Amino acid sequence: MVEKRRDKGDGSIYQRKSDGRWIAKYTPKMGGKAKVLYGKTEQEAKKKLREFKKEAHKGDFVQVQKITVHEYMMDWFTHVKMNELKAKTIDRTEQSLNNQILPYIGDIQLGGLTANDLQAMINALVTKGYAYETIKKAYNNINACLKLGLIKGDITKNPCLGVRLPKNLEKKKQGVKFFTQAEVEIICNECLAQYANGTPIYRLGQSIIVLIYTGMRISELLGLKWKNIDYEKKTAKIDESLIYVKNRDISEGDTTQPKYVLLQQESVKTESSERLVPLNQKAITALQAIQAFNGKHSHVMACTTGSVTSHRNFDRMLRNILTRCGLEPNGAHTLRHTFASMLFKNGVDVKTVSELLGHSDVSVTYNTYIHLIKEQKQQAVDILDTL
Repeated sequence: MVEKRRDKGDGSIYQRKSDGRWIAKYTPKMGGKAKVLYGKTEQEAKKKLREFKKEAHKGDFVQVQKITVHEYMMDWFTHVKMNELKAKTIDRTEQSLNNQILPYIGDIQLGGLTANDLQAMINALVTKGYAYETIKKAYNNINACLKLGLIKGDITKNPCLGVRLPKNLEKKKQGVKFFTQAEVEIICNECLAQYANGTPIYRLGQSIIVLIYTGMRISELLGLKWKNIDYEKKTAKIDESLIYVKNRDISEGDTTQPKYVLLQQESVKTESSERLVPLNQKAITALQAIQAFNGKHSHVMACTTGSVTSHRNFDRMLRNILTRCGLEPNGAHTLRHTFASMLFKNGVDVKTVSELLGHSDVSVTYNTYIHLIKEQKQQAVDILDTL
């Protein structure tokens, strides 16, 4: 008996060896008992299957239309997005669903969802003061889900097509936060601060100096191992990252396990992120100082126990240092922006900066640092006045 297997909802046809009859099976997409159809010939079985599918599809369609947006989107998230996204992006998508989407449209039936409902959601997010990128991400998630629904035949139109982001929310580049050269010197001095007995105040303080002078992402530094550092060639190989993600291996209500865990990824953010980072002497000196007491562990950012410090602990240390320096507390990404700003101020072209930062495309670098690039161009033109 040879069965021609198809996707669920397509049906299957095969010939029974015992009597030679052709059998068609159909299992509804929404579940339920399979329907078995018989035919004297393959053509007859196919015809019966086609006719039955037409009627069954109507029932499936009506059933899907009654599902709430909450049920439909969570099914999409669980069975589609979680299979194609990295762990950190899964967490962000789930946050978008739980905070910006489902509270507003989750109770609406899929078949009753309109562009007006989505526009009302967008407007509510604007009123609550959410950032443009957060609102756009929510819109993109809904659009991706409904596009797939359109392809699958679960809906007949995508209401996202009738939604517009308000013009006053058009993304505006206000420049990125970075530290000046004078501030960098103050920060680096504080990173080296010691108690009266000579013990460093900040055990991993010099890792901040590494970030300032390499432009690594914090996840890349956390994932960096000593074996990937070559002092002779003055490079650090970036091919892994360590991220803080939701612990999805615990049962609901289990308070004995941490809600978030560190996850070592044998890959980095994008293909371009896998790279050799050049090390200047300041970065090398800082790394060697850390290696003097941490070299016995595999990771640069290891705690005394050998486990890797968390992003949260690093962020706490950075904020403490900035406060001691009399500077506004900022996250680790400000150090990456500082690295880029120093390169631009020293005349490095945008393509080279993009490669050093490991951006997926030079346009990402240009759009992120457009104000610095414009300033660099103006300074270049101003030089003509001195000639």
